[in-house]
Amino acid sequence: MAKSRGPIQDFESAQKRIQDYFQCSGDFFLKPLLELEWAIRTQEEFAFLAYWSEEGKKTEAVIVRKNGEPMVYKTKDYTMVVAIDCVKIGFIFRNGKEVTAV
Repeated sequence: MAKSRGPIQDFESAQKRIQDYFQCSGDFFLKPLLELEWAIRTQEEFAFLAYWSEEGKKTEAVIVRKNGEPMVYKTKDYTMVVAIDCVKIGFIFRNGKEVTAV
């Protein structure tokens, strides 16, 4: 077994191998859910990923689009879907900088 170069280098190397496997660039986190059931549905111009936890709880995520196409990468044995799942960002602005018309 190859000697570990440290957790960060190991992670970066593994992420690069996964990106090469799915032939995509990776400006996203990876969340392996290999044992869960999942489905993709479309509604108008949006696409959604649904997956069920082991307890049967359904989670939905909005699939990210790149050049107008949903970011869904399929291989023989796996599918990777790039979606937004429960990522919350607190945007903090300085008062007095608000624009009244957009």
